[in-house]
Amino acid sequence: MNFGKNLRFLRRKNNYSQPFLAEHLGYTSFTTIQKWEDGSAVPPYKTIQKIAQLFNVEVDDIMNIDLTVRPSNEIPVLGLVRGGTPILADQNYLGFEHVIPDDAAHGNCFYLEVTGDSMKDARILPGDLIYVRQQDYLDNGDIGVVLIDNEATVKYVKYTDDAMILEPANENYEPIVLTREDQQEKQVRIVGKVLHNRIKFS
Repeated sequence: MNFGKNLRFLRRKNNYSQPFLAEHLGYTSFTTIQKWEDGSAVPPYKTIQKIAQLFNVEVDDIMNIDLTVRPSNEIPVLGLVRGGTPILADQNYLGFEHVIPDDAAHGNCFYLEVTGDSMKDARILPGDLIYVRQQDYLDNGDIGVVLIDNEATVKYVKYTDDAMILEPANENYEPIVLTREDQQEKQVRIVGKVLHNRIKFS
């Protein structure tokens, strides 16, 4: 039985503390959660159902499958990227998003949350999640995430003989032109290619 191991994994992945989970389930002490996680006790079946519902998993899975090694269609949301002036891309997890199996098959992907509106005409708006495949190159005209002095921005990426051009999809913003010297001085690095975005509806 994998219940204790799975409970610890799911709780930590969702950034829940043991006291929070105990209170959510109607227990007065988090030591009950500790006992479940170390395998010295098992909750009643109705409580297991509540736990499975909380973490959006099947009861059979949380009891019998090692979820710590099971392939997952959950993709991490890693931080913020501005669609206008670059801002620092925080490498803290903001949570997870479910994706369809075809998207999960890309591998080495993550979401970034967008702020700013410089890509609005490409239908990338503040609050949207862009789905990024991590790679260190982009073809001419790709939408990509680029680090400039360790700050991240999303733009169309185009090339000339001696420069990289980060082009917005909003006439209110000017392209960012980076010569080869600029790219070295500002430690410009391609983070990945934007495959699609998940639209946030107000």
